[in-house]
Amino acid sequence: MRKFILVLAGIFMGNAAMAQGFSEDFGSLRNDLWHVAEYDFDHPMFDTDWKTDHATVADGLTLRLAPQAGKANGFTGGSIRRTLPTQYGRYSAIIHPAAGEGLVTGFFTYTGPAYGTRHDEIDIEFLGKDTTRLHAAWFVDGELNSRFIDLGYDAADAPRLYAFDWLPDRIRWYADGKMILEITEADGPLPHVPGMLFANLWAADHSVAIWSGKTRPDISATARLNCASFAPWTGSGFDAPRQSCDGASGTERLASASR
Repeated sequence: MRKFILVLAGIFMGNAAMAQGFSEDFGSLRNDLWHVAEYDFDHPMFDTDWKTDHATVADGLTLRLAPQAGKANGFTGGSIRRTLPTQYGRYSAIIHPAAGEGLVTGFFTYTGPAYGTRHDEIDIEFLGKDTTRLHAAWFVDGELNSRFIDLGYDAADAPRLYAFDWLPDRIRWYADGKMILEITEADGPLPHVPGMLFANLWAADHSVAIWSGKTRPDISATARLNCASFAPWTGSGFDAPRQSCDGASGTERLASASR
């Protein structure tokens, strides 16, 4: 199975630059590096279609959610994804999530059948019904595992730095510079297939309200990302890109976003 996964990864990457790190401050969005979603979304957990004008950049990325009428889904939201796949490394972002029952702010890697692979995924999610907790999740071949972690503060009050390390034998999640969860191969299978990096804001379907809370039909909301970066794993450490979110310039961005 491990050999099969590595073959899949090689096909998916094609010799792509898995080791290329990046740091994005969202001053603009390059079409060759980021894709902004625009389509009606059919997924049982989502009550949200995607609109390009709901993901806008101006000194940071703003993701917007708004109600809509006359469609199968009751809301429109914003979603962006990196166009190049990445794998092991540190994924960081300065995030100010949305608050409100039924709302979900996500920062995650994903691959699945749409990309010709199995479903592997690693998530940082904030459920708007209780933004004092972070939802850390990971999928391996479509099988979900997850944990809720108490943050000790309300994430919706201010932008903060969040991150996860995706390594061959473990995943670590961080909030405000502190590790809040680590899972290893001893805990069960881990994601291994390279994926695309996403950020989005969406309203959950009422069928999963026990998890997300029930969205008010008239609710509007925004979430913000002031930085997103990826530092590849070299086998002994992280090859951090210049101006990464958790570097010196990231500290400056966080201070600016908090003003």
